[in-house]
Amino acid sequence: MLHPLPRSHRGPVVTIVIGVGNDFRRDDGAGPAVVEALRGRVAATLAVTDGEPARLITLWAGADLAIVVDAVRAEPPVPGRIHDLGAETAALARRPVTGHSLGLGDAVALGLAVGQMPVRLRVLAIEGHDFGLGRGLTPRVAAAVITVADRIAASLPSAMKESHPS
Repeated sequence: MLHPLPRSHRGPVVTIVIGVGNDFRRDDGAGPAVVEALRGRVAATLAVTDGEPARLITLWAGADLAIVVDAVRAEPPVPGRIHDLGAETAALARRPVTGHSLGLGDAVALGLAVGQMPVRLRVLAIEGHDFGLGRGLTPRVAAAVITVADRIAASLPSAMKESHPS
C-alpha cells in the first residue's frame, strides 16, 4: 500500500473549490454562484460542474482540500440554511438531494472505491427553495451564497499577495 508523503515533501498545498449546480434551475445555481463570488479572492483552483460523480472525482483527485458547494432540498425546507459536512456525512447521502441524477454520496463512494479522494473533503450545502426552470437565486439563497463565499474566503489563503513596504 502506498502512503502519502509528509506534507513538507509534497510541495504546495493543492486546494480546489467546486461549485455544483445548474444556473438555469434557479436555486440549483448556488454552487456556481459561490465559485463566481470567490474569483480573485482565494488562492485555490475554482471549478464548476453538474455534479456527475466521474467529473467530481476528476476535479478533486490529488487535492489536499476539496470544498464542494451544492444546493440541496430538505424537508421541511429552510431556504438559505447552510450545512457544513465532511466526507463521512456526504457519503451517507446516497440518494440525490438536488436535481442531479446521482448524488454527492455516490461520488464519495466511488472515489473511495477507486482511491481518488482528496486528503480532506468539505461539503457546504445550501438549502434551496425554487429548483424550477429559470435564472436567478431566491433572496435567502442569494444571501447564503454570500455567507458561504465569505466563510470559504476566510478559511483559505488570499489570492492577493501581501505587499511589503520597501
